[in-house]
This record gives sequence, structure tokens and C-alpha cells, in this order.
Amino acid sequence: MVVAMTSCSHALRGHSSACGRPSRPVTGRRQRCSAALLVKCSIASSPFGLVTKERGFLPSVDPLRRLALMQHDAAAAEWEAALADLPKLAVAAGGAQAGDSGPTRGGVLRRALRALPPFPLDKLPLPRPDEPAGESALASVDGASGAEAAELWRAYLLLSFLAHAYVWCEPGPPPSSLPAVLAVPWVRVAAAVGMPPVLTYATYNLYNWRRLDPAGPLHLGNIVCLQNFLGGPDEEWFRLVHVDIEGRAGPAVAGLEAMQSAAAADDPAAVVAGLTDVAAALRDMQNTLSRMGEKCDPYIYYQRVRTPMSGWRNNPDLPQGLIYEGVSTEPMQLYGETGAQSSVLHAFDAGLGVQHDQVWLREYLGAMVQHMPPPHRAFLARLAAANGGASNVRSYVMSHGGGAGGELRDAYNAAVEEMEKFRSQHKAFAFNYIAKWAKREATGTGGSDFMPALAGYRDTTSRHLLG
Repeated sequence: MVVAMTSCSHALRGHSSACGRPSRPVTGRRQRCSAALLVKCSIASSPFGLVTKERGFLPSVDPLRRLALMQHDAAAAEWEAALADLPKLAVAAGGAQAGDSGPTRGGVLRRALRALPPFPLDKLPLPRPDEPAGESALASVDGASGAEAAELWRAYLLLSFLAHAYVWCEPGPPPSSLPAVLAVPWVRVAAAVGMPPVLTYATYNLYNWRRLDPAGPLHLGNIVCLQNFLGGPDEEWFRLVHVDIEGRAGPAVAGLEAMQSAAAADDPAAVVAGLTDVAAALRDMQNTLSRMGEKCDPYIYYQRVRTPMSGWRNNPDLPQGLIYEGVSTEPMQLYGETGAQSSVLHAFDAGLGVQHDQVWLREYLGAMVQHMPPPHRAFLARLAAANGGASNVRSYVMSHGGGAGGELRDAYNAAVEEMEKFRSQHKAFAFNYIAKWAKREATGTGGSDFMPALAGYRDTTSRHLLG
């Protein structure tokens, strides 16, 4: 099954907040100075324009490994070379000692990135910088080919990794500003693909893999990462587990709209089939998540893998946020990469009618949706909109009694139970990999008080079981 998705336009809401739990969107100069940069949206997001039974929310075509531009542009080749050297630069930066001088003194990674030539924005299918924010600004790329869209997403990944490495992969406290050589192209490219200028789940996981056997499955054992920060099996495996989970969700995710349509058509057998697919996918996802410890050690994850994913909202290491030089003199506060930006459980929540009743949790999940590729946001919006009518699967199950009603209720409860199990498993993982090692109350890389959040997800899910 293939479901086509259209892109949509959304402002990234609530990107400025004090540390602690996610807060309501705020007003004021800091928000205004960056909001215009974040509302642009384009069908340049087309690598994610289809959700399929085979791949779910993963791109329908394998991610681009390098900028095609580098074949005939020296600057693009230099940026790709810096990305390839990133783990080596991080090791060199961490190896310098106090008192070292010359080329071995501290700061080698940041010096190397500051010395990069201007990013070749003029050779990418981007809107003109003098055009106003909004979809009209992207008329020049709305008809972008698949190859052009892939090029933009590769540029977004490249800039995201280099920018986060600049902030987090040198020893000592992070800088308060990002140099213009990184900040300006990052903001422009992020706007072109309808994403915020920060590392997201989409660039960290969804668009960051290749298959060893191009004809083989998208499963552990046949996938490797395109890019790492520090490298090593722990970082690579952590990411690949998530890619495998995304693929395992595919059969159920691709069938959610059909399940809703079956409810509207009063087709109980088709609804049961859809619910059965959801439960089966969640069991497969649990099996994959249970393999995390095979090659990702909790202590190494906490000490080495986790930090570069962090953002600059609700982060005590950057309490004011990060200044994007050449873009704004005011700091931006943006959430970092987190699994809450995966569309899978959001889609299952919508398909099963699971509603999170805690206001702060609901607002945080809403903010995470704005970090997803625009077609994924549109897909979730369609699922949510369908719940307002006869397509609401939960209401359909509740309205049926008798034999068919019992089978529907059992299938629905089985799906909810498997989602509760997955969320319980995720909470246990978060404790073993983060909370157990934290010397102070830990904030997730996505800026949330993650243990209460994960407990909230799980408890809300279990309360949707039907008696």
C-alpha cells in the first residue's frame, strides 16, 4: 500500500521557553525574530512524500549519500569532506591538552568549520533571500524534481550535523553563537524543506542510512549510517535500531487511513484487520527495541552518543538559546533531536483515538510534530481530522455490541495494550540509558522532562483500554 501525502505550511510554535517542562508559546522579540524563518514549507520535502507498507515514514527512495553538486563544485566538495572528517576532528579536538600550541591546540574542530568556504547556496533550488516568508516564497522550488529535493535534504543533513558538532563536539562549555558560515546556509536550506534549523529526528535517523545490499531489506544487519558525530558501534547501533523500528511500523502505518475509511463504511472485518496490523507492528517494534543493548552500551550512550543530539531550548547548558550569526542578534531556542519527533506513535495515537489529557504533554507533542517533515505533518493532520466524524475508529468500536462488537473490542484493546507495552519499554530504556547516570535531574535531548513525559504517554495509553 502507498499513501500519497501533500505538504502543508505550519509555523513552528513555541520555540522559546524557560528551562523545565515544555511551556506554552511565548510572545516577544525573541520569538518574532526567528518565526519568519521557520514557517516556509515546500514540496521539496518530497523524499518523505509517500508512506508505504514496506518503509512506513522512511523516505521512499534511499537517501542521497553525497551532494551531487560536489562533482562539479569545489566548495560543495569541501563541505562534504568536512562532514566525512567530523569524527576525526572531534577526536582531535578532545585530544588537545591545556598549554598546547600550534595546530594541536584546542578548538581544532571549530576552527576547521569556521574556515569552510561559503556554502554554495546559489547552486541549490532555493527561494530568493529577498522574498517574504510563506509558501509563495518557494514557488521556484515547488516543482522541484525528486533529485533536487533529495539534494536539499542532503544539504539539510550536512549542515545540521556540522552545526551541532560545532556546538557540542569540542570539550568545555558550548558557544553562545553559531558562526554565519554555518548559520546562514542552515537557516536558508531548513526553510526550503519546511524544517527548523536544528538537528531533527528526520536528519539524524530517517535520512541517514544506506543498505549494504541495495536489493536487501531495511533491517538490522543490512543497514549502516551515512553519518556519525563521534563514530563507533554504540552511536551507529543506536540510530540503526530506530531506522529498523520505522520500517517495522510500515504495514500498520500505511493502513491507518484505510482502517478509518472502513469504520466510516461500517466494515468491521476491515477495521479488525487494521487493528491487528497495528498490534503486530508494535510487537515487531518491541522486538527491535529490545536489541538496543546488543551494541549500544548505556554508559557510552550517556557519555558520548547523547550530547550532540541536544538542542538549545530547555537546556541548562545553553539557557538563553543560541545566536545564529548573520541571521539574528537575538538567540533562538529550539528543541533538539528526540524520538518524540518520530511520526509513528503520533500516527497510532491518532488512528486509535488516544488523546493525551495533560496540557503540558499535549503541547509538547504538538511542538514535536512541527519538527517532522511537512508531508508527515499533513498525514497526521488527516488522521486527526477523520476522528471528528464517522471515521473515528475508537468511537466505531465503542458503538458496536454483540459478536462483532466483542471481536472489535478485543482487537482494539490488543493494539492499545501493545502500544502501552512499547511505551513502558521505552521508559525503561530511558531510565537505564539516561536517568540512571544523571547527576542532576536530566532533561531529554528534545528539551522535555522525559521521565514524567514517558510515564504520561504510557499511563494515558493504558487508560484508553475498553472494558
